[in-house]
Amino acid sequence: MLEFTLGTIRHIRREHGQRLALVTIGLSLCMAAVWVPLPWSIGVIVAALACGAALVRPAIGLSLALVLGPGKALALAAIPELPTDLGQLFLALTIAGWLIRSLAERCVRIPSCPFTLPILVYLGVGVLSLWGTSEHQEGLEELIKWLQILAVTFIVIDLSRRDQLAVIIAAALLSGSLQAGFGLWQAELRGVGPDAFEINSGHYRAYGTFEQPNPFGGYMGLIWPLALVLAISGLRPSVSRWRTDNITHSIRILAATISCLVVAGVTGLALFASHSRGALIGAVAAVGVMLIASPRSRLASITLAVAGICLSLLMLRSGTGNLNGNVPKLLESISEITKMSDVRGANITSSNFSLIERFAHWQAAVNMATTHPLLGVGLGRYEDAYPDFRLSSWKHGLGHAHNVYLNVAAETGLLGLAAYLLLCGVVLASTLRAIAQSLPEDRLLGIGLLGVWTHIAVHSLVDNLLVNNVHIYLGTLLGLLAVLIDRRPVALWIAAHRNA
Repeated sequence: MLEFTLGTIRHIRREHGQRLALVTIGLSLCMAAVWVPLPWSIGVIVAALACGAALVRPAIGLSLALVLGPGKALALAAIPELPTDLGQLFLALTIAGWLIRSLAERCVRIPSCPFTLPILVYLGVGVLSLWGTSEHQEGLEELIKWLQILAVTFIVIDLSRRDQLAVIIAAALLSGSLQAGFGLWQAELRGVGPDAFEINSGHYRAYGTFEQPNPFGGYMGLIWPLALVLAISGLRPSVSRWRTDNITHSIRILAATISCLVVAGVTGLALFASHSRGALIGAVAAVGVMLIASPRSRLASITLAVAGICLSLLMLRSGTGNLNGNVPKLLESISEITKMSDVRGANITSSNFSLIERFAHWQAAVNMATTHPLLGVGLGRYEDAYPDFRLSSWKHGLGHAHNVYLNVAAETGLLGLAAYLLLCGVVLASTLRAIAQSLPEDRLLGIGLLGVWTHIAVHSLVDNLLVNNVHIYLGTLLGLLAVLIDRRPVALWIAAHRNA
């Protein structure tokens, strides 16, 4: 009886807190409608409703952060005086709402997660690397980024216990499809664009709201593997149970499956339209690893192979000027990436400028790591330290080394690199553990995540993908992997068919 009474009191307190928040939001909306012009009042009302929903329902807040987060670069370019971006705003509201709800329940749950300790170890080395440095702002931003990744991982695990993961997955796929559609419009339909991104007359590299094609292509490479395996996960039970299940239920599952296939297709096309060499290499590696990891499921292996071949043929035989006729040049330029050498005194031309520039920054990172081998120049301080380690012909830094592993070694030394590789190893081992589980849907989702990690690992050799709030999506995927290890259903249609 005492336990029931305490539970009832906590429920009443939680309901009272939610009502108080709604009353406060309502009063704010009334004031906005009275004191500001109609267009502004509508905007304020919509913003207040979104913020209130994010604060009260963490699943809504995280979904908004996933969808709006990649717009950071575009928003800051259009309005440089913005104090923060919408992705960070809704992420902050999500974390605050999650903590408030946990405090109201008098139980702040820190889920057990295999990635917690490796991330904290890496952060600890990062803090040590900043010891004695004069500037800490960039380092603090990196620390906050990784703490946000950990917080999102915890929130996703908690939401899985409340059966709200389907909303998060849908938001992640929606974010990818919106970015892909915008990028394909930039590449093929708009007809104008930045001169630096022009492929030929009227056709440009796709870059979405990232303002740069390479991280945009990288983001596409993190979306399509998940979309594809979710489509296959829904297709298998839909086909096998179509005659016995409720028709309406089967149609809903089939619609979700087709939606995932569309997302996988448009993100794959957008990746190629970005003309990012690193993204293309990462995608090829991801396809290869996913096919190698799927032999236990013949249907999945055949479907992945057919989908990969069809998508490649579609891109290669596309009649558009951007995707047709440039493939040999793109493949030739990819081969140049493997030919890193000392670029001091190299003959620079318009065709090799970007590659030599990247090699020069790699050499600067190596110089930092060899000069400060234990703890590096400080977490996030590559740009500040660059003038002291740059090559003579390359005065301007690019913000990072365009190679995550060299960048980590330059900023946090061998200790930081070891901690980062430890985290990568734990993620890989956890994914292989998920793939080894017996349920076919678990295997497929694990294979999709393995494709994502492969893309990150390979693309990170030539670029940094954790920009423009992509780290929010990374934290979401780590949460999904933790849920998968605990054998909890991830996708809505998977849960439905398991309970059938």
